[in-house]
Amino acid sequence: MRPRRPLLAAVGIMTLVLASLLTSGTARAASSAVAPTISPAAPSQLVPSGSHITCDTGNFCAGVWDPTADQWRVFFLYDCDRYHLSNWHGTGEVVNSQTDDAQATTYGQNGDVIQTFPVSTDAPDVDWEPVWSIRNC
Repeated sequence: MRPRRPLLAAVGIMTLVLASLLTSGTARAASSAVAPTISPAAPSQLVPSGSHITCDTGNFCAGVWDPTADQWRVFFLYDCDRYHLSNWHGTGEVVNSQTDDAQATTYGQNGDVIQTFPVSTDAPDVDWEPVWSIRNC
C-alpha cells in the first residue's frame, strides 16, 4: 500500500495558510484603530477609563475615547476658534469652564447646530457621531 504523504502534506500546508490569514487579518484590524484629532491643534491629555474630565478655568474641555491608547483623550480648547474633529466616535463628556458666560456649540456636517453648552461645572454626555466641529466661544 502506498503512503498518502502528499495528501497529508497538502492538508497541513492549507491549515497553516488559513491560520496565517486569520491571524494577519486580526492583527490588521487591531492596528487600524485611529486616534481622534482636532484642527487647529489643541493641547490634550489621556485620562484613564472610569475617570471624569477636569477642566481648568478658561477652557472648554471635550473628552472622547482614544482606541489607540485605550483611554479617554481630553482636548483643552482655550483659544476662541472653530475646531474640526476627525475620528471622534461614540460618546464622551464636555465641561465648559470658560469665563464671561462663553457658550460652546457643536455643529454637524452641514453646519447645523447640534447642541450648545453654557458655562457649567456639569459634565454632560455627548454623542460625537454627528459632530463635525466645535466652536468654543
